[in-house]
Amino acid sequence: MTKKIVNEVKSEINTLEAQGHALGKAWKAIQRSDRKQITDFDLPLGKLMLALEAEGSGQIKKARLIACGVNNIDRRRRNDAKHLAANWDELSPMVKRFTSTTALLAAWNKSKKADAPSKPKADKPEQPKADKVSNVGQSEVAKQLNAEDIAVNVLDLLEANNVSLKEFEAAFKATVAILKDEDTNKKAVA
Repeated sequence: MTKKIVNEVKSEINTLEAQGHALGKAWKAIQRSDRKQITDFDLPLGKLMLALEAEGSGQIKKARLIACGVNNIDRRRRNDAKHLAANWDELSPMVKRFTSTTALLAAWNKSKKADAPSKPKADKPEQPKADKVSNVGQSEVAKQLNAEDIAVNVLDLLEANNVSLKEFEAAFKATVAILKDEDTNKKAVA
């Protein structure tokens, strides 16, 4: 490609991709300095994630995250940022008290639970105590199967799953050979 074509292609890049690349660079800077910026980073990231989610009908493809340059941002951070942007009207008064989006969302969720009226727990009706122990539904000890019973069960399974006897024989022989090899290797090591 010539430089002119490359420049034209770069100028046609989606604005979401440009925002994503800028946020990806900002993420690297935040990671290095270990600062968390709710309004300067997480809110724009959340808005971008909401836009990408709306663009992709709910699910954001990995290729789209890579194209937007936000794939290197931890998925939990992206999810928290998305929740921040979606609930910004309720969260904005609380922002000054927190330096972490995760802590902000945790406190917000906790306050939502405290504000929600709790449903009174219904008293459990007392169960009458039985004089006898019920064995209904209890299976008795399974009887020991012999080789003939196992063979009949295998044939029933083959028929139920439309597997030919030749296919089963080949698979069984291969499995037995592998088990014999493993036993031989274990004895050689011991």
